[in-house]
Amino acid sequence: MNARPIAASHPSPRFDAKFIEDHQLIERYLEGKLPAKGARDLEDWCRKNPAYLNGLNLADRAQASLKLLEAVGRPLDLQEPQPPWWKSPYVAVGCGVLALICLAAFWVLFGKYALLHSELEDAKVRMHQGSLVQPTTETDLHVTPDRTEGVDRAKITVTGAAPQLIDLHVDMSYLKAMLFRIVVDKKDQGRALIVNNLLKDSNGELRMTLNTTGLSPGRYDMRIEALPTRGTAIPTAEGWVTLEVH
Repeated sequence: MNARPIAASHPSPRFDAKFIEDHQLIERYLEGKLPAKGARDLEDWCRKNPAYLNGLNLADRAQASLKLLEAVGRPLDLQEPQPPWWKSPYVAVGCGVLALICLAAFWVLFGKYALLHSELEDAKVRMHQGSLVQPTTETDLHVTPDRTEGVDRAKITVTGAAPQLIDLHVDMSYLKAMLFRIVVDKKDQGRALIVNNLLKDSNGELRMTLNTTGLSPGRYDMRIEALPTRGTAIPTAEGWVTLEVH
């Protein structure tokens, strides 16, 4: 006889203790070999007849089974199975914190990018327009150069704080030469300016116009050289002027 009568919608009248024992339903249930319908029918019958299970001493047998498993080194883990690590609530919290950190880092980098972009645009404007500022005043300065290098009596002092246009008059009336060159060197740095082929005016003066915003602070040594009118003769230094920019 097989277990087909258990598949009925209601337990068969033969579904009693003898039927269970004859068909070893308890053992098959414990081994997971009963079909789902048969297992439900057995559970319903045992629920209505608890004395039958008490007579089987299943609780004591279960405890003895656990002790036997422990004795042979195979204890049964009765704890609830651990969920996968990615289902842990700490993972969601960590992802949220990481997202906030990434968002904050993005805004910091975006702010730096905006600042650098603004500085780059300003640099482009300065590159195209230059560093010169429109002067607000115009000043005439007259100076007679030192005839020997290192005397430092001929000195001009200007300030770059307030943009001004300096019309410099260099008195070269003590020389017969008419054509000159002015070489300007910044102290401890290098050559800053060369002005070639300057002619004396009727007053015997060399004239230069300087925008003070085009000069960085420091000391400038101006050397005035007389140029030959013909041939390839070497220019001769005939005067020296010191320019101090504050």
